[in-house]
Amino acid sequence: MLEQIIMRLCYTLNRGDLVWAGSRALFHQRGMLLIAIALTAFVWWSTFTYDQNRDLPIIARVITATVTAAICIGVGIAVGVGCVAAHAFLRKDQGVLGEHTLEITDDGLIESTEVNRSLYNWRTTFRILETRNYAYVYISATHAHIVPKNPLPIDGSVDDFLAALRARIANCKHGNSIG
Repeated sequence: MLEQIIMRLCYTLNRGDLVWAGSRALFHQRGMLLIAIALTAFVWWSTFTYDQNRDLPIIARVITATVTAAICIGVGIAVGVGCVAAHAFLRKDQGVLGEHTLEITDDGLIESTEVNRSLYNWRTTFRILETRNYAYVYISATHAHIVPKNPLPIDGSVDDFLAALRARIANCKHGNSIG
């Protein structure tokens, strides 16, 4: 049986989109942020209480510890973004880059590329997050479809598609039948 397509959105993902989304994900992981905060506090305190710094005036110790912690944060950010960029630019798997199609049907959300077609039924825990340049359609706690807002999609409207998807998700959350 063919699904009746209620709304379709066709767009293209490129390597830059993957770098941007990966960097965003890197900095929005609570666990990573907690580890980074703990390590930064450790570096700051270790530098502040370092034996060779004990004879310095307190303001010099605070500045030294703060600059050292800031350098560590900068290096950590550079390494993290570098890893995300390397991953995005070295990827060889098909179906990640290029044209993607999302379709809202009575059966669920369908995502398809030239090499795959996936159906996420309406019992899936969907979540939509929007930024200025991207929309993220989460189909699990950690897996999202990245939808760039610029350039404009090949087919459909991002805003109209997200509004229809939100309405369908809300309808399902309230236990209303689909169709």
